[in-house]
Amino acid sequence: MRYHRAPKRRGGFVNNVIHHGREFMRHTDAFVRQFGPALKVGAMSLAPALASAGLPQAAAATAVMGQAADGYSQLRSQLPE
Repeated sequence: MRYHRAPKRRGGFVNNVIHHGREFMRHTDAFVRQFGPALKVGAMSLAPALASAGLPQAAAATAVMGQAADGYSQLRSQLPE
């Protein structure tokens, strides 16, 4: 019986970038899935303070981002792993 080496893993710059991008998005997905509702509560608490400080665009962006994080979290919790 002959010895067969395992095939080499792919290397190179592009594959390295793709690997790190996938890892980053996997961790980001897990973070937003776990903390989405808390991010929404924090954003909804912060938005009125930003609006009263004279920053309506920042308040709107904060509220939208909080709502998006919560919506993504709810959607991902309904989907299978």
